[in-house]
Amino acid sequence: MNTSPEKLLSTVKSAAEARVNEMAVASDSLLSAVEHLTALNLNTARSVLDDTIALNKAVTAARDPKALVELQIGTVTPSLQKGFAYFKTVGSIASQTQADLFKLVEAGMSQWLQAVIVTLEGLNRNAPGSEFAVKALKTAVANASSAYEGATEVVRQASEAAQANADQAAAAAVEAVSKTTKATVTLLKSAA
Repeated sequence: MNTSPEKLLSTVKSAAEARVNEMAVASDSLLSAVEHLTALNLNTARSVLDDTIALNKAVTAARDPKALVELQIGTVTPSLQKGFAYFKTVGSIASQTQADLFKLVEAGMSQWLQAVIVTLEGLNRNAPGSEFAVKALKTAVANASSAYEGATEVVRQASEAAQANADQAAAAAVEAVSKTTKATVTLLKSAA
């Protein structure tokens, strides 16, 4: 295989530029996730502060212990719902960032595999008698690529199933707590 220094330099330069572009895309994705998480945390802190102020005002306005207990019990379900929503949003941001980075890795793998195939074809043209070895290497590359795609699909499906199960369990827990707190408030009202 006879490669000129200019062609080699050009190949190395284009590969380096591709890696720099990939790093820029990855950095953008990560910074976007940090930006979203920061906004979420600031909004959550603001909401918690507002809820705390409203609860403190209601507590100071309560005239008897029964009203105070009802007030405290009434905050349980909304707090759980807000916590569930917060963690679901965090999970969504993390999942989106993971998907973005995964796409970047897949694109890099695809480019690398194409480069390997081009190299093997060049080897086949320039090295007489290497057809069998080149074909075997191409088959190995294709099999590795296929196995990688299969594994990534299984991981994606498992992740989606786990997220769906976690969402269902959390929703069921919030619903159960909501029913229990409503029953407790009703019991307290009827005890009066």
